[in-house]
Amino acid sequence: MTGSTPLGIRPETIRSPSGTMSVVYGGEADPTLLLSAGFLRRSEIGRVETPSRLSWSPDSQRFYVNDPGSAGWSAFRFWTLNARAEAVESPAIREAAIAELGRRNGCQSVPDGDAATSGMGWSPDGSRVYVLAGVRRQTGGCVWTGVDYVVAVADVETGDLVETVEGDEARRRWPTLPWGPVTTP
Repeated sequence: MTGSTPLGIRPETIRSPSGTMSVVYGGEADPTLLLSAGFLRRSEIGRVETPSRLSWSPDSQRFYVNDPGSAGWSAFRFWTLNARAEAVESPAIREAAIAELGRRNGCQSVPDGDAATSGMGWSPDGSRVYVLAGVRRQTGGCVWTGVDYVVAVADVETGDLVETVEGDEARRRWPTLPWGPVTTP
């Protein structure tokens, strides 16, 4: 698992493990993310709120950002680098983790904002990413029935969940993941 870099008040340049690419963060005054893929090759890939955290995959082909958005609850955002060294964002893994949390609570769908997600780390080869999905609130569209959070392990190529573990069992299974406070609604 690779570490993560906080994105806060000051601008930051976060190099990939291979050193061939960087994500450039403009700081709190300009929270734009740029992908730097060499001399004069910079492209805007998104904007984030502070405080966020960015983590590169060990193989330098992907990265994620835990972006709190305007509500202050984390959203896992995931990018893959294509053959032209462009970063392509995909919500597939985030959506799959939220859907699995909802399914385990008997919900057919989860209303926007009822669940928070955050990346927790990578498999050693970067082929899988660990994503925490947790109940944030209940708006009435989904009555949460006891599963407060899950850790979903996703295949980064397909976006498919290969394993999902609930609550305390996930903490026992992966004690080295960066467990912060996990709260219930």
